[in-house]
Amino acid sequence: MEQIIDIKDIAKILVRKRRTIINVTGICILLGGAYLIVTPSTYQSTAMLRIKQTQGLGNSVLSSDPSYSDTMARQLMNTDAEILKSRNVVEPVINEIAGDSSKLPTYEEFVKNRIETKPYKETQLLQVSVTGKSPEEAQEANQLLIDTFLKRLAELSQVEQKATREFLQKRVVTAKEELSEAEKKLQQFQVDNKIYSTNDQMKGLTDKITLIDREKAQNKLDLETAQAALGSINADLGSAGASIADSSTVQAYKSQLADLEARKASYVGKYTDSHPAMKEVNDQIAKAQAGLQQEIDAIVSQQAPSSNSAQQGLLTDKFKNEAALAVAQSKEATLADLDKDNEDAMKALPEKERGYIQAKRDVDVAQDIYEMLSKRLEEAKVAEVMVPNEVQIVDAPTLPEKAIAPRRVLVMVASAVIGLILGCLYTLVNSLRNRRIQTAKDVEDMLQVPMLGVIPNHRKSVTEEPKNKVLRWLYKVRG
Repeated sequence: MEQIIDIKDIAKILVRKRRTIINVTGICILLGGAYLIVTPSTYQSTAMLRIKQTQGLGNSVLSSDPSYSDTMARQLMNTDAEILKSRNVVEPVINEIAGDSSKLPTYEEFVKNRIETKPYKETQLLQVSVTGKSPEEAQEANQLLIDTFLKRLAELSQVEQKATREFLQKRVVTAKEELSEAEKKLQQFQVDNKIYSTNDQMKGLTDKITLIDREKAQNKLDLETAQAALGSINADLGSAGASIADSSTVQAYKSQLADLEARKASYVGKYTDSHPAMKEVNDQIAKAQAGLQQEIDAIVSQQAPSSNSAQQGLLTDKFKNEAALAVAQSKEATLADLDKDNEDAMKALPEKERGYIQAKRDVDVAQDIYEMLSKRLEEAKVAEVMVPNEVQIVDAPTLPEKAIAPRRVLVMVASAVIGLILGCLYTLVNSLRNRRIQTAKDVEDMLQVPMLGVIPNHRKSVTEEPKNKVLRWLYKVRG
């Protein structure tokens, strides 16, 4: 017999079998309550950090660029978030909060299940959340994580500045020796040739040569610094950055900057910084630097989207130092041409004057180089021991008042809903599988004859209804 059940029949079945549905729902609610009893509470402590651009002591051609693009902000935020969740930061926290416990969570489990970082869009704020089994444990773990993170940033900064400091220390010693040697030669020349002062012609030429030599010394130091930084960056990148090349636009900006710096170098000894020609070229250099920075950010974000944030930062520094190297090399050629003109002018002077100017020139150059190196060495020493200021604690880790898991009301409501659904499904499936005649209508449908009467089943025991109204209502509901 094919059964056809409409909505009314389903409703009648559910009402008739309501005791089964209530029993299944009750079992699910009991299971939900048992889950809440055996599952420990989880508390979450949150802290707020501000990630800002590092104010370093860079010497790159782009170090004076005041622009701070959104791409750079995202890179810095992502880099610091990854460092915060790195193994060197997280593992000391695990060991500290675990204490003498024999079962320690793995690094992967701790990062995945207990640490959450959330950057706020278009801001410099990063929210750090850490969970624990108690409010005190969550707060302590979050504080330890932030303290270890700041310590790790300081260590990384010290490693970066150490290489610069060691390079400058060696150059300062060499520069000091060169200065002493140049001073001895000048003193000996003055004694031998009895020249202790210069005339106006010699003084003008000497001042011009000194300015150019000072620019040459500065440019040489920039060139060596860019080469050293580029070598260190390429070593860190390895093969990761070899396949990523800059664009034709970057090449154009490099050439433009090189030409502008060369033109500025040609003004040495002719114009002061307040001259209109010098102001114009400085404005053009600033615009070219800003355009180069934007193009570098675009290349790094487009060509290296799968690289981690640290590699993207290294690629950005790589392109910057390549640009600084190209500018220094172009400027070096221009200064060499100016130096040649001064050499030609010196040939018109008597031999003694030429010798004096050359000796005085060597002393001035050595003095300028020594002073610049000494200044940068002191800056590098300060930077090496200086605590990085790119991360600031806006809000200290909170002591949570309520548990975030398990959500008791949600678990109980979900248990009741699941119980109702399972109870209804169980009842309907059993009813559909039951082929026996259950109602008088089933007899009429099967025999196709009208029903004359129904004989009641007197063997069915009759239960007396309770006198209490509440019990009587519950009895009626359960059927």
